[in-house]
Amino acid sequence: MKDVAKDANVSVATVSNYLNGKKVRPDIEEKVKKSIAKLHFVRNDAARALKMNESKCVAFVLPTVWSPFFSELTYWIQRYLNEKDYKMILGISENNYEREKSYVKMSIEQRVAGIISISYSDLNSHVPVNIPLVSIEKEDTGLFPLVSSDNYGGGKLAAQELLKRSCKHLVYVGTENNRYSPMLARQAGFVDQCNDSGVEYDIYTVPSSRKRALFESEVTKITKDIVEIHQRAGHLGVFTYSDETAIHFKRELHANGIRVPQDVELIGFDGGKPYINTEFENSSIRQDVQTIAMNAVEILDEQIVGTMQNNSIRRMIPVTFFQGATTTKLNQE
Repeated sequence: MKDVAKDANVSVATVSNYLNGKKVRPDIEEKVKKSIAKLHFVRNDAARALKMNESKCVAFVLPTVWSPFFSELTYWIQRYLNEKDYKMILGISENNYEREKSYVKMSIEQRVAGIISISYSDLNSHVPVNIPLVSIEKEDTGLFPLVSSDNYGGGKLAAQELLKRSCKHLVYVGTENNRYSPMLARQAGFVDQCNDSGVEYDIYTVPSSRKRALFESEVTKITKDIVEIHQRAGHLGVFTYSDETAIHFKRELHANGIRVPQDVELIGFDGGKPYINTEFENSSIRQDVQTIAMNAVEILDEQIVGTMQNNSIRRMIPVTFFQGATTTKLNQE
């Protein structure tokens, strides 16, 4: 800034006024602009934010972008942050707890305006309560706002849709990681609906798909059980905790001569769009990704500007059923 002031033959204060949008004489403004272009001056916004004790950067920490749900969520988070004049810093943790903590540490050290996070660990217990933070899907401390889909309602809805299609027996396939409270809520809703409806059901779990060999081995084993249940009980309904898991079961069922949906109705969870104008092919409980992102950004902005009245707010976003190729289309659909 001193070099610009010297080249333009003005004071440093004048250059600062120009950079911060304050009024300066037109002739002075023109001289400063020419000197900035000549010297290729770029303002250090990080240093300015540190000095002013403010920032317009928001850290978004999530496990991965290798799924339609997370990709779409990242798009909408960035779009709504941009509308409020924030810039997004993306941190991909790959469900690594130490990496999550390093992103939070970096955010605190860089004095970002706030953090939006998706973490299935106990990360929030290590975040200072004075840091503006919004969790998506999981927040067990009660100290920070949460925006989540209605996972329990989604489990109930999946069972209801399968029962509408005259399934005689239902199966839920969840994750073996019991720390994933949203997924446990999906199972609870499914089980409660089965019990309320007096229908028999079975519960299975699979390891993370990142453990590819173990995951595929367990899918193969469970599929053999599903085939036996179908042979015994007839028309069968299967609900998996994710769309990715449903895709694997669909492939394995076909390999075992089971028709989907004629023999086995299959519903996943997420309903993310693979491309912006393309619907997901399989039946799913769809999360309203755009509304999740909009609420997360609005709540974070309220924390940052100091208008948030309740830091422990819990906002549940309704889910819907998406009719795809893996469930029978009903007459009213």
